[in-house]
Amino acid sequence: MLSGTTISFLTDQNVPESVPKLLIGHGHDLVRVRDIMSADAKDPVVAAAAMAAGRTLITWDRDFNHQRFLKPRFAALSRIGFSCPEPDGAARLKEVLDLIEFTFARADGAPVKILVGKDKIQIRC
Repeated sequence: MLSGTTISFLTDQNVPESVPKLLIGHGHDLVRVRDIMSADAKDPVVAAAAMAAGRTLITWDRDFNHQRFLKPRFAALSRIGFSCPEPDGAARLKEVLDLIEFTFARADGAPVKILVGKDKIQIRC
């Protein structure tokens, strides 16, 4: 972890447990959706909860790439979306975690959108 860079995360229902374990092991603050709301909570509710709590949402759900999440009410949502196979998620996260931490440190509280694929990473601040 970069010095002083603790990121608060909220993991969606579809995130494999290996990802939260890795983030907690690196000193980050993490809450799982399943611990705070119903397993069938709709994506806009999950997104609103992440924004209200000041947490970065981690998902494997491509629904968060849809048009409705580009609306102004979701402008403050920080999100990390994975498109690699779930079994590879923690290993892929470990490879790019320094870059993710650096991005959040540089964003200085501004919303960050990161897409992590099998062979690429896309960052939007």
